[in-house]
Amino acid sequence: MRIALVVPGGVDPPGGERVIPFVHHLVESLVEQHQVTIIATGHDTEPGEWSMFGAPVVNVPVGDHGKVDIGRVLYEVPRAIGRHGRPQVVHGLWANLPGLAAVVAARRFRVPSVVSVCGGELAAVPAIGYGGGLRDGTRRLALLALRGATATTVATEWMRQHVQAAGGRVHEVIPLGADLRHCTVAAGTPPRPQHLVHLAGRNLVKDQDLLLRAFALALHDEPRLTLTIAGGDTLAGHHEQLATELGVADRVEFLGHVPHDQLAPVLAGAALHALTSHHDAGPLAVLEAAACGVPTVGTSVGHVADFAAMRTPAAVAVADRRPATLAYAITQLLADRPRRDALSRAAHSWATQHDAAFTASAFDQLYRRLAARSANA
Repeated sequence: MRIALVVPGGVDPPGGERVIPFVHHLVESLVEQHQVTIIATGHDTEPGEWSMFGAPVVNVPVGDHGKVDIGRVLYEVPRAIGRHGRPQVVHGLWANLPGLAAVVAARRFRVPSVVSVCGGELAAVPAIGYGGGLRDGTRRLALLALRGATATTVATEWMRQHVQAAGGRVHEVIPLGADLRHCTVAAGTPPRPQHLVHLAGRNLVKDQDLLLRAFALALHDEPRLTLTIAGGDTLAGHHEQLATELGVADRVEFLGHVPHDQLAPVLAGAALHALTSHHDAGPLAVLEAAACGVPTVGTSVGHVADFAAMRTPAAVAVADRRPATLAYAITQLLADRPRRDALSRAAHSWATQHDAAFTASAFDQLYRRLAARSANA
């Protein structure tokens, strides 16, 4: 099949810094059987073309996202796709501009379209100014893409509810799984029963302030507790300063950005992975930790909410965003090894069954169904 993917970026060639891991793995898997063209809307500020896993990548600059810029992108994306042959399916990853561009291109070629809500396209968190749902224009753009798509997907049941509550429609839940080539339980790894790990870029959405304040409270009950935070800093050292103010700087290790293929040693032996996001559609970190045998405790978003609601729970979701609530959940789990082990087994089982290969296969099957239906129409 000829498949066109429209993405916002994250498509540096392997080894580059600007990488969205699940996009990379999806392309790497699809090119084994299909002809894939990737259109990046705004990966760079200038037009450009390169190759990723043998598939052509075309960058279409966006500008300041004004109406003129959006109109230009909606015009240029179908043209860029057409230069590499008429597609049979067009898939937009993120239901804002990439999603709408995918729908427009699919209609241009009279083929089916898929739009995946991958993040905060419809979210609204006024306290931190986050989410496409805060502005009428961006919210309507995402809803227009979802309504125009032949099929729509999200990564979690939590996200399905979020999108539907915002007025969007969802046809399928397809998790964006971890790459098991890099996320495994290392044999003979010594346990670190008083160690927490947090995997996320440091920004307002991931809310590491909540994590550090909860950690400081948990230290009162577990004085041997340590924390590693792996993620690039976008807040100019704010969290190092907060750790110092809270008196926990000597118990917290800040690693900065760690490539996904190097996360397993960071997770090895940790007691818990903590996630404190205001919003997270399908946090890959939860699945990467689970694949490495580390269960998650955190805010009720994405996979944390889904895992906590399972008949056999695979995570612990806290009831509110107070540091004391998260601290209590952490200390209770640290003191309950059997419960922690049960969470770990359930999370590991789910994550290894729904890994990156599962994701690629699920999308492949969706493309084939849509293309077959279109051919028979």
